[in-house]
Amino acid sequence: MKNITILFFAFLLSVLLSCSTKTPQTAERLTSYVNPFMGTDGPGNTYPGATVPFGMVQLSPDHGIGGWDRIAGYFYPDTIITGFSHMHLTGTGAGDLYDILVSPINSKATKTIAENGHRPYSTFSHDNEHAEPGYYQVYLQDYDINAELTTTKRTGIHQ
Repeated sequence: MKNITILFFAFLLSVLLSCSTKTPQTAERLTSYVNPFMGTDGPGNTYPGATVPFGMVQLSPDHGIGGWDRIAGYFYPDTIITGFSHMHLTGTGAGDLYDILVSPINSKATKTIAENGHRPYSTFSHDNEHAEPGYYQVYLQDYDINAELTTTKRTGIHQ
């Protein structure tokens, strides 16, 4: 009887130790399945910038060039950014908003074109651009500036 009791407690102890040494599983981030660039190449009229559901602001890059493909302020085949505005509409079919344009420039800002109202712009590469829900980042090559954008329900933050 004594041996059975010892075996039982040894078994119980091993079960308890095995349960306590398990590492907690990390929760899967479902936002990793979201592609903010979807619809930015063609008639989708979307923008890849930072926003939150029902948020007041939508920070996103603007090319500053008009036209049907750039209704949302961004067109994937373009390679320039004029600045980042705080308000955008997705899929509207008509240009609207683009309010409060912030342009991170420095003394290297020398390029302008008539199509964007002669405002300074920088080139960029999609290899140095990243977007995910609530966050947008791009490296502005001509200015040597890494721009990062994020939002809360009521504000937009630039870095």
